[in-house]
Amino acid sequence: MRLSKLAAAALCAAPSLATANELMVVYGRALQNDTQLQAASYAREASLEARPQARALLLPQLSGAYSYAQSESDGTQQQLVPVGDVDPTTGEPVFVYSGVGYDQSASQRQLSVILQQAIFDWGAFARLGQSVKQLALADVTFRSAEQTLIQRTASAYFDALAAADDLRYTVAEKASLERQLEESMRRFEVGLSAITDVQEAQARYDSTAAQVIQAEQALEASKLALSQIVGNNDTPLVPLQDDIPLPAPTPADVNAWVSSALNDNFDLAAARLQSEIAGRDIAIARAGHYPTLGLQGTYDKSDSEVDDRDGDQTDKTIALSLNVPIFSGGLVRSQVRAAQATYQQRLAEQEGSRRAVEVQTRNAFIGVNAGAANVRALKQAVISNQTALDASRTGLEVGTRTSVDVLNAQSLLFSAQRDYARARYDYLISILNLKAAAGRLRARDLAEIDRFLVGGLEPPAQLQP
Repeated sequence: MRLSKLAAAALCAAPSLATANELMVVYGRALQNDTQLQAASYAREASLEARPQARALLLPQLSGAYSYAQSESDGTQQQLVPVGDVDPTTGEPVFVYSGVGYDQSASQRQLSVILQQAIFDWGAFARLGQSVKQLALADVTFRSAEQTLIQRTASAYFDALAAADDLRYTVAEKASLERQLEESMRRFEVGLSAITDVQEAQARYDSTAAQVIQAEQALEASKLALSQIVGNNDTPLVPLQDDIPLPAPTPADVNAWVSSALNDNFDLAAARLQSEIAGRDIAIARAGHYPTLGLQGTYDKSDSEVDDRDGDQTDKTIALSLNVPIFSGGLVRSQVRAAQATYQQRLAEQEGSRRAVEVQTRNAFIGVNAGAANVRALKQAVISNQTALDASRTGLEVGTRTSVDVLNAQSLLFSAQRDYARARYDYLISILNLKAAAGRLRARDLAEIDRFLVGGLEPPAQLQP
């Protein structure tokens, strides 16, 4: 139910379900079908039971028992029976032992009801307080899984787009090399070039033909990786716009982003909660030294029937029970030491998580700025390499360049185009990574990036922490 609501919200976050919002459609499918998020959802539901289980130890405990037994017995036993004579010396009747048969049946019914109520149990009180932290940890862990799904969906989608771009450019390069090979052969036939130009063009063509096969395999693998998240293998790929805005993080101060991350990062919050839970474990372990006080009430009713004789009995008891631990063989002390060691372990992990989050946030901040600069530089590199290729082709026609020069310029152009396409995806992913590090990544952030797709709306110009 939780996942269905999230999927509906994700789809509503897009302005429409047009092709331009395909990324949000993919995310909606991922919310419904991703097994990692489903597992996290069930884990959260299981963790939510910690509090009612802890509270149950402080609530009345009522139990009842009923038993019914029936028995039959028969046999003989030796008894003194009079024989009718009188002892002449005493004048008393004379008895002798004789076997007497018997047949007896009996039944018994018993009903017991026991009511127990804890009055003082420090361990139960500590577990109840700890359950609040466990609920918070379950929620933080699930929200982290939701945020991670956004990152995984976007990464898988853009990996597929990058693979599609690589295949497109590789196929285009193959077609261009094929034309270059034909041109080299014609020039060789009329004596305008050497056989080495033909051989060089043929080698480049054969190599690119192999690269096409590899690119096709890479595209198929990336689609399978995406289908593993969304649950189907028919996801259409909508390319990015030719020119996308490259907004810088706002505020431009990396320390503001770090501060936000130290307060809101889900992984760090989970580490803090785990430390607090481990601290409560120490109190629970120490409770083994403390006495417990409880109230117990019992009600017993039994009736029996032996042959034709009936009997019944009713007992009612109320008692206070005080249990004082004296010696447990060192078990409680050992449990306390183990809990203290675990607590120190969680504190060390919390500090490690804090450092990692700070580094991750700073790297993500740098990645956004560097990514934007890299996109601009590679865009200019594409323009420059196109100019260089045109110049090489012109030089080949007038005899100042060789066909090898043209092949090299052509190869550099396609390489720059691939790098430019990949840099744009990396930049968008770095935006999501920065917001994820700050604990602020939501579906609406993915919807903003979705607008960068072909036909999308104009995206906002700033990123807020």
